[in-house]
Amino acid sequence: MLKSGYWQQVATWIGLTISAYVFWRWMVWYVLPFVLALVLAFLVSPVAKRLRRWGLGPTVSVLTALIAVLAGAFSMCAAVITLLAAELVEISHRLPDYLKARPLEIGRYLSEWNRLRLRLGLGRANLAAEIGALYRVMAITARGLAHSLVQLPEFGLILLVSTLAAFFVLRDEHLVRRVVTGLSPPSWRDRVGTVSLAMVNGFFGYVRAEFSLVALTGLATMGGLLVIGAPYAVLIGLTAGLLDLVPFMGPTMVLVPWAVGALATGDGAMALHLLAVLAVVAGVRQIVEPRLVGQGTGLHPLVVLFSLYMGVRLFGADGVLVGPVTAVMFKAIAEAMANADDLPPKAS
Repeated sequence: MLKSGYWQQVATWIGLTISAYVFWRWMVWYVLPFVLALVLAFLVSPVAKRLRRWGLGPTVSVLTALIAVLAGAFSMCAAVITLLAAELVEISHRLPDYLKARPLEIGRYLSEWNRLRLRLGLGRANLAAEIGALYRVMAITARGLAHSLVQLPEFGLILLVSTLAAFFVLRDEHLVRRVVTGLSPPSWRDRVGTVSLAMVNGFFGYVRAEFSLVALTGLATMGGLLVIGAPYAVLIGLTAGLLDLVPFMGPTMVLVPWAVGALATGDGAMALHLLAVLAVVAGVRQIVEPRLVGQGTGLHPLVVLFSLYMGVRLFGADGVLVGPVTAVMFKAIAEAMANADDLPPKAS
């Protein structure tokens, strides 16, 4: 009987693992609006409940809360985009004047770049070829932006469906709970709410942990640059923190090109200092990330590390989110299975 129960659990976990892989690989895009709707409903629910306590009806309170939360989110995005656009416009105005005013300085930089290439055994730079490579990179970036613009209608449709679904989930919360509970296995029906809450708390714990890591990266980069006396430490630290939201980027995308430029212009000390700052920031992040994510999700740091590794191996950059979220789901299911009354008793 014990063997039968053991192999039944093994088969269950194999089935859950395969189901999770199939979901993240092929199905997630079909149900993404409804997953986002659940996330949005979770965020809006406290506001809607407070409005309901103030005497507003279910429909009015949910609608008001949704409008307020979405308006706040769009306002923040609009402010960030406006600031970025203003900075880009300012750079576009200043760059031509800078290039005209400093032809000798630019020539010296090119000469230093050629000298560095000769030291490394790469030969003299072919300026036309390098400009062509830069043009190709810019063309790829432009095509990526154009592709994103083409997908804006699809994004708008997903947002519309998610908002409507979140509205109905919040307005008819008890009906949705009853339907979901009715679809679950009989032995799990009294635990559906507990498992769902554990999954949601784990997901938002992971999101909070990631934003904490972004803040840590930004502050560490800023502090390191201030220590070595680098210019624009605050601005570059903030940029590195924001880039850390993108997997495998962060301060690397800022400090490595800066170090290469410093080395090309003969400032080897600054290049070494920048690389030292990058090494310290990366080391601190690698040490803190498993523990911080583990505390936010309730997972052991080793489990977090394993889930991050497997997620990246199976899903690429998306695995940074997919891996820990799947681990949180499995943890909630494992706890529900461990507390289930119908599990085989332990051998005495």
